[in-house]
Amino acid sequence: MSHSLSPEEQIILLLARVNPSPTALEEAGSLLKDNPVDFTKMVRSANMSGVSPLLYHNLKSLGGIPEKTMEEFRNAYLFTVKENIGNAAEMKRILMLLKMAGVEAIPLKGAIASDVILGNPGLYPAGDLDMLVRPSDLEGAKRALMDAGYKESDAMDEEDMLRSSYHLLFQQGRNVVEVHWKLAFRYFDIPADFWWEDARGMEYEGVQMPALSAERYVLYTIFRLYSHAFRPLRFFVLIAEIINKYEKELDWPKLISCARKYRMERLVLFTLKLLNELLGCPAPEEVVKRRFSGYHSLKRLVLSGLFQDIKKIHTRMLLFTALQQTPLDTLKVLSQRVFPPLSEVRLRYRLPAGSKKIYAYYLLNPLLLLLRKK
Repeated sequence: MSHSLSPEEQIILLLARVNPSPTALEEAGSLLKDNPVDFTKMVRSANMSGVSPLLYHNLKSLGGIPEKTMEEFRNAYLFTVKENIGNAAEMKRILMLLKMAGVEAIPLKGAIASDVILGNPGLYPAGDLDMLVRPSDLEGAKRALMDAGYKESDAMDEEDMLRSSYHLLFQQGRNVVEVHWKLAFRYFDIPADFWWEDARGMEYEGVQMPALSAERYVLYTIFRLYSHAFRPLRFFVLIAEIINKYEKELDWPKLISCARKYRMERLVLFTLKLLNELLGCPAPEEVVKRRFSGYHSLKRLVLSGLFQDIKKIHTRMLLFTALQQTPLDTLKVLSQRVFPPLSEVRLRYRLPAGSKKIYAYYLLNPLLLLLRKK
């Protein structure tokens, strides 16, 4: 564990796992016993990181935790259970409606993942309802959702979303649905069909649905973690638990081969090595022992933002472009961030179609990238 982390943060990392090892539990117990732990800070950091339910799940086996702290973690767990049960029910309803409309959809992360991957509906806080459809089914999915009472978000132009984004947004009350047609964008060029290769079947509460292969699930969640500047911690947890869940069937050479083919190998190797160190996640021995140029500097950058309320995410992402496969790839990504397509400029700064302001934003984009808070 890194000495740059506080005792509270080290305890969170040791317990942000479904099944902490005896060694991890012993280390967490020692930190609780031997340090003046700020439990208010621990609760705040765990809440921000989305891992409070996991801490409640694991702190029950350790002593010395104030009753108020346990109550706060318990409330976070119960709230997550309630939200996830509602989200999972709505996801099942939508998947069945799409199936009736002839649209296959793969559920991604969220409430169903909490139940299937982590084995408990209360351990992984869900947000939006995310699903993957084939590009040819996008219009059918849109019609089915709108027939079911959902409205497409009018905050961003659909044509711009189709050119430069990776999902469409639909909302009904508190429910927000993200319909994805590809699972990597901007930083890597991976065809939409790739994600459907080797898709497997899955049953969830009596509903049959397709699911990503283990290798593609890991690649998708690693990309998602990267595109969010390696935070929050719950994104790390999901990758680690996918690997724990499917370790016996996960084809490591195939995973690395796919990553290499789509120029993600450096990112994937970095993330797997980091997951092994931070969360004890299984990884091939050659990955764990591999020397990695810039690894320690990049690891420090990740840790510096893991438990902080980071404002300038875009600035951090400029630094994380060092995880591109080659310096030439890094230069290409940086140039695309500084001089993006006009459709992406409109999406980035929420400009309506036809706005003349786009040319000013395009010229100011390099400066705005550095000044932008989110």
